[in-house]
Amino acid sequence: MKLKINIIVSLILAFIITGFIVKKMKKENPLGDVFKKTELTDLGGIKLEKKALKNKVVIISYFQTWCSDCVKEQPELLKLKEKFGNQLEVLMISDEPTDLMIRFKDKFQSNLNFYHSSTHLKPDLGVKKYPTTYLYDKNGKVLESKIEGIYWYTPEIIAMIEQALAH
Repeated sequence: MKLKINIIVSLILAFIITGFIVKKMKKENPLGDVFKKTELTDLGGIKLEKKALKNKVVIISYFQTWCSDCVKEQPELLKLKEKFGNQLEVLMISDEPTDLMIRFKDKFQSNLNFYHSSTHLKPDLGVKKYPTTYLYDKNGKVLESKIEGIYWYTPEIIAMIEQALAH
C-alpha cells in the first residue's frame, strides 16, 4: 500500500513539475529577443529585419543539418507553410556554414526561409537540443514550443495558427 502511495505522489509531482517547465518554456523567447541576441541573414547574405515579421504568425526552428529530428521536422513545417502560404512565416535558423544550409534546403526542395545566425545557437541563444521550435502569434508571444518535437502538422497546431491569424 505504501508503495502505491509513493508511486501516485511521485506521478503527481512529476506532472506538476512538467507543467511548470512547459509554462516557463512558453513564456521564454519572445520573438523580439531573437533580434536582440543575434543577426539573421538569409542564404544570400541579406539581413532579416524584425519589422519584416511585424503582425505575422511565425514559426522559428533552430536546427542543425546533421540532426535527424530536424530532418524529420522538415515535412511537417513544409506542410504548414503550404497550408497557410504567406499568412505564416517559417524561419529555419542555424549557426552552421551557409553552404551546408543550402545543401539541406535543396535536399528537401524547401520553400521555407533559411537564416544564418551570427551567434552560436547553444551558448548565445540558449538552444539546448535540436530542433528547438517556437510558434509565435502576431504580437511575438510564444503560443507553442517543442524541443526535439517533430510533429507540427497536427489539428491542434493548425487550430492555434488559425486562431492566431484571426486575431
